[in-house]
Amino acid sequence: MDHDYPRSRASQARQAMTTLSLTDLPLAALGEILGSRTRAHAVRRWLYSCIPVPTYLPDRIDGVAAAGWERLRAATALPQWRLLGRQLAVDGTVKYSMDVAGATIETVFIPAAARSTVCVSSQSGCSRSCGFCATATVGFHRQLKAGEMVLQYLVAQSEAPAHVPARNVVFMGMGEPMDNLDEVMSAVDRLLEPPLPRVGAGHITVSTAGVLPGIKRFLREGRGHLALSLNATTDAAREALMPHNRNWPIGDLLEALREDQRRGSGRYYFVEYVLWEGVNDSEADARRLVTLLDGLDAHVNLIPHNPFEGNPLRPPPPSVVSRFQAVVHSGGVRCLIRQPRGQEIAAACGQLALRRA
Repeated sequence: MDHDYPRSRASQARQAMTTLSLTDLPLAALGEILGSRTRAHAVRRWLYSCIPVPTYLPDRIDGVAAAGWERLRAATALPQWRLLGRQLAVDGTVKYSMDVAGATIETVFIPAAARSTVCVSSQSGCSRSCGFCATATVGFHRQLKAGEMVLQYLVAQSEAPAHVPARNVVFMGMGEPMDNLDEVMSAVDRLLEPPLPRVGAGHITVSTAGVLPGIKRFLREGRGHLALSLNATTDAAREALMPHNRNWPIGDLLEALREDQRRGSGRYYFVEYVLWEGVNDSEADARRLVTLLDGLDAHVNLIPHNPFEGNPLRPPPPSVVSRFQAVVHSGGVRCLIRQPRGQEIAAACGQLALRRA
């Protein structure tokens, strides 16, 4: 089916006036507008099979009666977006730069052996000031809407090879998800819905730099796993890197995870620990990390720092990273070293800063 549909001026004006985003419309609401759950499923299948991803709703699609489709076009629209750039790394990682209703964002597609991961942004820029993250250097522009987050997954999954479909979604791109939690949880709900995209709840992870009110609410109301960017083993060291730690210290953050564990939620807690040479990479730090995580069923991801221009921090030598991992692992804590993906195109962890080739 040809997706390069012509649009009339009246059609463009009508869609510009709508407020509902098709990419954030719950399946039940979609069915109500169309008068049929079957037609709602047809619309979802159309949306997630379009290549390239459309920027507007066409005059007709297969499987939906004209009257129902007109009601939908009158009530909803696709997010306003356009692709600004697409960069491919040697390891297959792809970074997409997009304009969404005037805001610039970046999204990363990371292929793996069996399934791929889409790293989604929740803000344009970031509302936090972590001293090791390139996104902090661009400042905060605006919150993204749920439909704009789902759109990022839609664009990336449309290019995923058939043998490595995009089945993992991590909210680890630009922005602090807990500062935009209503929209993030709405986006997660849409990603979980049948018939498409129907990403499994066990394959969605929401990351946070440690915003305690949002963490508590997400653990009560949200779905998916949680990743906490810890990065230090003392409050003084963490506050120097992440100023908001003065409001929400390490002990309070980890206790929120323990409370959720006691409730029996069954979710995973990923503790992200970025390593910097001479800052937080000592054996003493590794031993303190084991003590901090005592009794918490957590998975530690060690991430050697991904350098970016103008930042003085540097990753430790590989031998230091391996020694740190060995100490944590010997303390009974699961610990993996995360190798950088897409570093040469500034797509790796902490490098998203709207810099395009």
